[in-house]
Amino acid sequence: MEILVRDIRYGIRMLKKDPSFTLVAVLALALGIGANTAIFSVVNSVLLRPLPYADSDRLVQLREVRLPEHPDFPVTPATFLEWQKQSTSFEQMSAYYTSNVNLSGTGEPERLRAARVSAGLIEMLGIRPALGRDFLPDEDREGQSRVAIISHRLWQSRLSASAGVLGTTLKLSADSYTVVGVMPAGFAFPEA
Repeated sequence: MEILVRDIRYGIRMLKKDPSFTLVAVLALALGIGANTAIFSVVNSVLLRPLPYADSDRLVQLREVRLPEHPDFPVTPATFLEWQKQSTSFEQMSAYYTSNVNLSGTGEPERLRAARVSAGLIEMLGIRPALGRDFLPDEDREGQSRVAIISHRLWQSRLSASAGVLGTTLKLSADSYTVVGVMPAGFAFPEA
């Protein structure tokens, strides 16, 4: 015990004689507290806080190892359709993948992030379009007309929040899409 007492006294004397020791100790504590706060913030937002969707604790994302012949798809379309057909563990299954598109025909061209989704995804997330409707199951079939549901931000910034937006045509990259809905303000997918 005597050694412990002498070390403590020596440390106290050291603080009185050398203020640089105090500065180093305070800096070390500040860095440690700052690092722990930053790490907790990331863990909280990525792992602990629930997703902003209804029943988010019941959502699951399935992926496959990327295949060289389908680099844009986390799951090949044929595999997804097979999973959907044979699934007994899930109430619903929907597919999506994100890509960049060029919006043209309404002012200056703009590069946008788009999510190509199968019918049922928006319903599965427990969200309803603020204006218009969701995608219909028939629209998933090849050869059907191309339809789009746009974000609230895009509706306001590029289409002047026009109530007559439904039924208008947007040119995305080389294809034309008919607007069938507008999502609520604040909705972000898949970057929730």
